[in-house]
Amino acid sequence: MFSLNDLTLLEAIERTWAEIRVGDVFGRAAQLAYFLFLALFPFLICVIASLSVFGTADRGRALLFHLFSSFLPGPAFQLISNTFEQILQSGGPLKMSFGIIVALWSASLGMGAVMDTLNVAYQVKETRSLLKQYAVAVGLTSVFTVLVVVLVLLAVLGNEFVGESSAGNVTHAGWIAVQSVLVLAGLLFVLAATYFLAPNLKTRQWRWISPGAVAAIVLLAGVFAGFRIYLHYSGGYNSLYGSLGAVIVLLLCFYLSGIAVLSGGVLNAVLERGRD
Repeated sequence: MFSLNDLTLLEAIERTWAEIRVGDVFGRAAQLAYFLFLALFPFLICVIASLSVFGTADRGRALLFHLFSSFLPGPAFQLISNTFEQILQSGGPLKMSFGIIVALWSASLGMGAVMDTLNVAYQVKETRSLLKQYAVAVGLTSVFTVLVVVLVLLAVLGNEFVGESSAGNVTHAGWIAVQSVLVLAGLLFVLAATYFLAPNLKTRQWRWISPGAVAAIVLLAGVFAGFRIYLHYSGGYNSLYGSLGAVIVLLLCFYLSGIAVLSGGVLNAVLERGRD
């Protein structure tokens, strides 16, 4: 699973860095960040609308935003929270339906950047029709949406069970650990599906856990931890961008996250190709 395929660790790192530059990962990550930003609020509308079917919209939203507050820098979280509240106050069935469409459209365009990057990394040309490419992009977006809804539902039901349990702190600590495992498993599944379907490969091999996925998760953890530390000990971006500081922070989070995910895919491609 974690074979270097006849490469030394240093060679794998050097080749991955070279492919990152050739594949314009930094430029495509900027493209991905832009479309993720466009898709964020429509995506949240879609998730909350789905949770309302199960009667858990309010609890699910509170849990989801608690997760955001744990990982995102303060300014980015406040921007998301305040904007979403404004959207809900002026929302309606039409806005919910429009949100689903916009989320799928924006996220699918962002997935195009992922496809292009991994095609370059695997040294293959894109021969799929536009319809098939769009179907893959929408499929991955839909899978991610369903996964988020399922995880939030499980978390809400689990919280209710723990709250009614008489075991107290032991049950609560155990449930926190289970939640962490579920989030990690969900992230690994999304990365595995992306790395499996995005590149235009003739033969594919599903890997639940790959070196690229592990590297991407480590980089993502570093991005969010680094941002929180930086903003805690610095003046932040408000001194430079004023009221736009929170937007800049959120876009930078998306940009660096995109670099992490794309770099993980490039690493997988380098290791699979080996000494070609």
